[in-house]
Amino acid sequence: MPRRIDTFFSKADREAIQAATTAAERKTAGELVVYVTERCDPHPEVAWKGALIGGALGALCASVTVWRFGGWGAPDHLWILIGFQLGLVAGWVASRFDGVARRLIGEEALDSRVDGRAAEAFLDEQVFATRERTGVLIFVALFEHRVLVLADEGIDERVADEAWDEISSELALGIRRGRPAAALIHGVERCAALLEAHGVQAADQENQLSDEPRFRHD
Repeated sequence: MPRRIDTFFSKADREAIQAATTAAERKTAGELVVYVTERCDPHPEVAWKGALIGGALGALCASVTVWRFGGWGAPDHLWILIGFQLGLVAGWVASRFDGVARRLIGEEALDSRVDGRAAEAFLDEQVFATRERTGVLIFVALFEHRVLVLADEGIDERVADEAWDEISSELALGIRRGRPAAALIHGVERCAALLEAHGVQAADQENQLSDEPRFRHD
């Protein structure tokens, strides 16, 4: 089964994103890092949450059925047990679907784990390691359906948070519409234009961080 990243981004897409990053950095001293991950966390709680909820619903349905049609010597307790067991299995199977899994995790937990993983990526990729602290991380979490733009302190103090949020929203919309590569390229160009507009002009042509997009399957 192909991985989510391989489904979203072809080799040509990756090369186009890298070329767009290189072109964007010619306009500004900012260093742009595109980072795409399959998921931010294994989310181990999804399976047991799905199973327990399914088991409870299965037992409830069996109880209603027994109440309506049981009695007269029928093995009522056995049917409730069977309903519970079938519900466990059905809940576990349902939890394997991404949409169900995200609902089981919850919006607040998704946001928290994406924030933590993005901060970790910022450090791992050394986005902070530029002379003028002008690194920008464009972070995409495919399973969680989240996009973040994190700027280092040399840029963040010049640009309002709302501007980064707007770029994140545009990027998320593009991915949702089935144009992930084009959306990322547009996001890179928007970041470069924003930096240029806030005075982060191209000082030299030295490339302090690799332009190659980072794709992580973990």
